[in-house]
Amino acid sequence: MTDLERLSTTVEAFCRFIEGLPEDDLVEQEWGPQEVLAHLVYYHQLYVAQVEALLAGAPFEPPQGRYSDLNAQAVALSCGVPPAELVARFRAANRRLGELAASPQAEAIVLEIKQGVKPRRLYFLIPEIEAHVRNHLQQLAKSRRATA
Repeated sequence: MTDLERLSTTVEAFCRFIEGLPEDDLVEQEWGPQEVLAHLVYYHQLYVAQVEALLAGAPFEPPQGRYSDLNAQAVALSCGVPPAELVARFRAANRRLGELAASPQAEAIVLEIKQGVKPRRLYFLIPEIEAHVRNHLQQLAKSRRATA
C-alpha cells in the first residue's frame, strides 16, 4: 500500500468512526470528536491551499502562532457546522490532497505547516499526516471504549 493509499484508508476509517457515533457524542465539547474532526479538516484544507498556491506560483502565507491557538481557531471556525458537513469537507480535502500529491510537480513541493516550523517535502509529509489522523482515531476510539 502506498503512503497516499494508507492516508486515504485512514481518513475514511476516521470518517466512518465519526459517522457511527451517536449524536450525543458529537455535541460540542472542549476536545471531543467534533473538535478533533474540525482540527483535522482545518489542517487538511491548509495543506491543499498551500500546495495549490505553490503549484500555481502564488504566494502563500503559512499561519503563525502556537499549535494550541491554531487548533482553537479551527474549532471556532467550525462552530455550528454539522458533523456530516465536516466529514464531507474532510473527504473532499483528502481527495484533493491525494490528487495534488500524485502529480509529477508535487515532488518539488515543500510545505511550511506554520511559520517557524521546518519546511518539509510533501512526499515526506504524507506519512506524518496519516499518522496524525490515525493517532487521533485511536485516541477517540480508546476514549469511547473507556466511557462505554
